[in-house]
Amino acid sequence: MTGEAQVGNRAPQSFFWDYRMKPDFPFSAIDYTVTDPVGDGSPRLHWHSYFELGVCTQGEGVFYFGEKAYAYSVGDIFLVNNLEKHGAAARKGTNTRFRFFLFLPELFLEGADPWESEYLLPFRYDSSRFCNCISGESGEGRRLRPLLDDLWEDACGSRPGWERLIRARLRLALAELCSLLRVDESAASASALADYLRLRPALTYIDANFSRRLNQKEVAALCYLSESRFRHLFREQMHMSFQDYVAKLRYLDARGRIASGQGSISEAVREAGFSNPYSFYKMFRENEGVTPRVWRSHLVDGKDGCAAE
Repeated sequence: MTGEAQVGNRAPQSFFWDYRMKPDFPFSAIDYTVTDPVGDGSPRLHWHSYFELGVCTQGEGVFYFGEKAYAYSVGDIFLVNNLEKHGAAARKGTNTRFRFFLFLPELFLEGADPWESEYLLPFRYDSSRFCNCISGESGEGRRLRPLLDDLWEDACGSRPGWERLIRARLRLALAELCSLLRVDESAASASALADYLRLRPALTYIDANFSRRLNQKEVAALCYLSESRFRHLFREQMHMSFQDYVAKLRYLDARGRIASGQGSISEAVREAGFSNPYSFYKMFRENEGVTPRVWRSHLVDGKDGCAAE
């Protein structure tokens, strides 16, 4: 494991990165160039709905996780769940790149045996005590890196049965992680994972229908839960309320529509599902620091430098 670096005074705002994968095979492998520089005011942290494994393939920098920060170099591996806010920055003068492997739990859970959920245990960590980085120079890193290299080759190739190969490669990497991290397989850990997985039908439904008027009681029924139990479980697992989660999805959708330049801002807000435009404008100001009109004009002028992953 690597040591922690000091955290500077970075921008307080964070955002939800809405990366869409194929519904029938929710997995992606991306080659990403880190553009944010190490230093005060960067990077802007984000979170997402999927799980992520990342390996540095070039350069060096600092990877931030909330109040934690890890200096990294080539070969270092990072583990990110669907709740922790994070962002990578590169050392000045370096060309820094990562391979990121992204996937949703459904990749293993759709039509699978219940025990397959155990592959997801490494991502149900306690952020306050968990070290997100595995040093590439450690024994753990040397065992895990070849598995991720093989996963990358299959993801970039076109071999027959590539989806089965990716599932198999990812299972092997996650099984190795369970062993390397000495994942707690106690009843408490299994129960926490089961609680999260119980919400998946609701999360899938919300993601597909957030622009419509959603009834919390009806959504809770998808998970065979009472409304009160669903409300408690949702906040516990997602670290936000049902209403806040829906609002964030609507905000991201409206933001994307505005960025496209097609239609008016008011149309984008309405089509995203906001019944009260004021709430959207307030969220936009809080997240972007300017009005939607000014923000879109900056996009047109090529002045916006927001990056995702």
